[in-house]
Amino acid sequence: MTQAETKKKSTTQYLYLLLLGGFILAIWLGTSLFALPKTDQPGVTSNCDLRQQSCTVSHGEVTITLDIQPRDIRSLTPLSYLVNIEGTNASQVMIDLQGSEMFMGINQTALSPVAEKPGMFTGQGELAVCTTGEMGWRLTVSAETAAGRLDTRFNFRAK
Repeated sequence: MTQAETKKKSTTQYLYLLLLGGFILAIWLGTSLFALPKTDQPGVTSNCDLRQQSCTVSHGEVTITLDIQPRDIRSLTPLSYLVNIEGTNASQVMIDLQGSEMFMGINQTALSPVAEKPGMFTGQGELAVCTTGEMGWRLTVSAETAAGRLDTRFNFRAK
């Protein structure tokens, strides 16, 4: 093998290693960007079944109650959210829906205060369609209060 052939082979091997490193870096960055949200965020998680009843969670002296109608929660069906916050004044309430088994896109709904009912907020939304039949969802109610942000998570399954 001539010196030119050896140099060409060495350069080719170097390029392959460089491409392999770039590919590994791209995979690592892609999984970081498109990963499911972390579940270790501060907040409180409810063990209540929203398909059976409204659910209430306590944050010390503050209670947050969530009700979803209709109870038969399904994809692509209009849902009505009703959140009641007692024990503090909330200036803004947001619902964030995330698939707990796969990324289902961004699904957030800002709730509006109910006139003449302090602490009550309402809004409309729907679940994205899931092709697997049934999947788990994580609904987070985020309330901006004078004491800071309160996050409450509710887990449920829907078809």
